Amino acid sequence: MLPKNWTTITEFIIVGFTGLHPDYYGLVSAIFFIVYMTRVAGNMVFLVLFITSESLRKPMYIILTSLAMSDMCFSTVALPKIIARYWFNPGATPFVGKSLPNG
Repeated sequence: MLPKNWTTITEFIIVGFTGLHPDYYGLVSAIFFIVYMTRVAGNMVFLVLFITSESLRKPMYIILTSLAMSDMCFSTVALPKIIARYWFNPGATPFVGKSLPNG
């Protein structure tokens, strides 16, 4: 039986750096954007090299490829939300999925 007092959380708030003066938002977002683009470009270069080169088809490089792909996925999920916090100031981010089904 479900408890009577039930709270559903639909979004969370990205705070960023607390105490950061708004004048520095542009600098912080530019640094995060450069880090994001560098990570994506570096991982893409590695993936393209792995796909095109036959000598990189060893187990060690397969593990590195899976790490590069997971790094790209993490970067593409987390860093754009942080950058958007400083560029557009959305504050709240909705949950994509729910951990418990509504029943």
